[in-house]
Amino acid sequence: MLSIVKGPYLQWPTSDSITVMWETSSAANAQVYYCETEQVRDGLNGKFRTLDETEKMVESGESGCVHRVTLSGLATDTTYHYKVVSNNTAGAQVASQEHPLKTAVATATPFSFAVTSETGGYGDDTINRRLFAQIERYRPDFLLMVGDAVRNGSQYEDWQQWFFAPARDLLHHTPFYLCLGNHEENSPWFYEFVSFPEPKNYYSFDYGNTHFVALDCSAMINFERWSRMDGKSGDATVEMGPGTPQWEFLIEDLQRAEATWKIVFFHYPPYVSSDYQVEEMRLLCPVLEEYGVDLVFNSHSIVYERSHPIRGDRFAPKDGIVYVVTGGAGAKPEWFHNKRAWHTAQALAVPHFAQVVVAGQTLELHAIDQDGRHFDTLRLCKE
Repeated sequence: MLSIVKGPYLQWPTSDSITVMWETSSAANAQVYYCETEQVRDGLNGKFRTLDETEKMVESGESGCVHRVTLSGLATDTTYHYKVVSNNTAGAQVASQEHPLKTAVATATPFSFAVTSETGGYGDDTINRRLFAQIERYRPDFLLMVGDAVRNGSQYEDWQQWFFAPARDLLHHTPFYLCLGNHEENSPWFYEFVSFPEPKNYYSFDYGNTHFVALDCSAMINFERWSRMDGKSGDATVEMGPGTPQWEFLIEDLQRAEATWKIVFFHYPPYVSSDYQVEEMRLLCPVLEEYGVDLVFNSHSIVYERSHPIRGDRFAPKDGIVYVVTGGAGAKPEWFHNKRAWHTAQALAVPHFAQVVVAGQTLELHAIDQDGRHFDTLRLCKE
């Protein structure tokens, strides 16, 4: 029997291309059929109809289990429908259902995205499924996973159990970006299951009028220090600073970025009033401040916490960076310290995600729990 084990799921959307990935149970070829759609009215309801006469097929020349096929020459901000087909040398075939995909929006077009993490770091199937179902209700253009999507990244089965299975329906039509957390363990499976630019563990991309940067802080700070379960710091091997690969990448990338908004995401939080704050990450903050970063997403501590605007390690309401810890797929209220720190604007330990809407000079973030309740809002405006 030939079956689809993971996916199909979407990677790296641009204004004129997108990559479709899936995994089959044994080696097979890879074909993606896609066609344009049109919106039609059925009474009071609207729906999409596929235009079969526009159908095209793109195939990969390689046989394997993990497949990646890039569709190019697509129209900007446009919905298509696609399905994947694989055949093996024994004559068996497997095909997915049709799913929608949408290319990235134009620079001036508003868009939205969701942010969460810790589906494996906390590790609760029920929470994970409920959370991804809530995210799907809000129909984001893409998903940011801020690390610890799996429990043990070196274990192949964990990628299915903690991420690809509970998020399956969402990932059929919503691309995701993942940055490495300590639970990913810098595993070869991460590099196998994503389609990011080399070296894959850190990268940047533009979407609409916003520039995003993903960093691998597990390569900056030895994650073995976090094997202690008491949340306290041990000795850390810090590999960040001028001359290190990610440091130089970050500076050069932010220097080149021409965008209204700049957002950076990495796993270890420089600011959170709970266990697993990683003060060493504050070495990055002057770089983020110098090059105009507006918002930083972190995780690692399985709570929600939003900071006041911070610059120079002080409250800076006019030009500070807001740090948001979205340790979403779980809740560890016992990790909170007795009182909030000076930098804490809002904090709550509930399973959650953040829904972010970017519209021109305005960015709005809503924190939403697994039952769909809003419990925090941030609104940033550019003059």
